[in-house]
Parts: sequence; structure tokens; C-alpha cells
Amino acid sequence: MARNARFAKGMLAGLVAAAGLALSIGASVASAQTPQQAIQFRKGSMQVQQWYLRILVQMIKGQRPFDAAVYLKAVTTLEMLSGSVSEGFIPGSETGDTRALAEVFKDSAGFRAAVERFQGEMKKAVALARSGDEKAMRAEVPEIIKACDGCHERFRSR
Repeated sequence: MARNARFAKGMLAGLVAAAGLALSIGASVASAQTPQQAIQFRKGSMQVQQWYLRILVQMIKGQRPFDAAVYLKAVTTLEMLSGSVSEGFIPGSETGDTRALAEVFKDSAGFRAAVERFQGEMKKAVALARSGDEKAMRAEVPEIIKACDGCHERFRSR
């Protein structure tokens, strides 16, 4: 009985610690971010997206074997990231160490539409990956690239 009580007490302490950590993380996420932090966030996000997009491109070009499970992981990760793409474009982050053009901030509706196009392609890619249709999955990769390029051509300096 004492062993079960110690176990329960340990579990409770762990849960309390986890809840405290979750609250502190939530508080830090909710706090205001500086423009430099926003720029760093979006650069990091773009690097991760580039990593997974490169995997997809390598598969359709035959530079690595096509693997439906790897494809699904890549597009699922990209879909998840697509929801946070615009979070790093806060007021004040239009200047500094960034390749984002002022157009992002001047034409927020156009930027939002470009992000939504990317999000739509990612939702479609995940659905295709879950269907198991390799031909359709391969055909979707150029569409994903077009969605990426559509934003980069208009809203990012080279």
C-alpha cells in the first residue's frame, strides 16, 4: 500500500510540474515578441519547411526512393507549419535582417491569400498521402512548389 501511495504521490508531483511548465510556456508564448524574435522565428520556420520540401522534391526526381510514409511525414509537417507561417510577420519586423519585402505589410490581404493557398495545397497533399495514390502524390509536389514560389516571388527579396 505504501508503495502505491508513493507512486501516486510521485505521479501527482510530476503532473503538477508538467502543469507548471505548460503554464509558463503558455505565458511566454502569449507575451509580446520583439521584431527580431519574429524574424528569427520565420527564418527558422522557413528552414524547416525547406528541409521537408527538399525530401519531396528528391523523391519525385528519383534522387531518393519514393516512400509513402516519408512523404506523409513531410507533408503532415508542412501542413502543420503552414498554419504558423504568417505569425512571424508582426509590426516592426519589416526591417532588420530579413528578406521579407514591405509588400507583406502593405498588402496584408494579398499575403494572407498567398499563405492560404499554401495551406490549401498542404491539406490536399496530406489527403493524397493518406489515399496512398503515388501518382497523385508525385503530381502534387509541383503544386506545393508553385504555392511556395507564389509567395516568395511577390513577398520576398532574392
